[in-house]
Amino acid sequence: MDKNKQIEYFENLLAKHGPNYLALDWNSPESQKLRFQVLQEMLIYGKKAANLSLLDLGSGLGDLYGFFKAEGLLTRNKISYQGYDISPKLVEAARKKYPDAKFAVKDILAERELPRFDYVFCSGIFNIRTTDEAAHLEHVQSMLQRAYDLSTCGVATNFLSEGALPLCNLDDRNSGRYYYFKPDETLNFCRSLGSRYILRHDYHPGDFTVYLFK
Repeated sequence: MDKNKQIEYFENLLAKHGPNYLALDWNSPESQKLRFQVLQEMLIYGKKAANLSLLDLGSGLGDLYGFFKAEGLLTRNKISYQGYDISPKLVEAARKKYPDAKFAVKDILAERELPRFDYVFCSGIFNIRTTDEAAHLEHVQSMLQRAYDLSTCGVATNFLSEGALPLCNLDDRNSGRYYYFKPDETLNFCRSLGSRYILRHDYHPGDFTVYLFK
């Protein structure tokens, strides 16, 4: 991944659309919420469902925090939330949108001395490609390894599926902007990280989620 290009891509969207779902390249608030719902269901299967710390990796505008708050999960499950993003402008916008949450500009691959969290959640952070496909996939694998190392209970992350290709318009399909993951190949890599996992491809034809358990 070209870090500077990634930051520029989303900060340009933020300047164009303002602090809403379009700044994160989501199709709709409903699709964003659906992914959040699937991520939080990992708490059903993981070691801890309450009194937990959670890292929102690639926190964007902090909308996962907003989802937790709206659903009453912050208080009911006693979730201590932290958001990390590499974009200073997105972090600034998230702090304004959710002033009661904690956000920081962090690159987990560049910074080795970071605290650990019970869970690491990632939503949509691997879908935009700013390098060739091989380099992008290598970056994603490095990020998953690091996220897994930072967690004590596990990682939940979603991916744009190759099943999305028939649903895409030709411009999106041919732009090279998005990376469409093969579920079986993704799961094969996840098996190298740990022996306990779940792949969810039941909620959207163009998206899948993997739970990696410690």
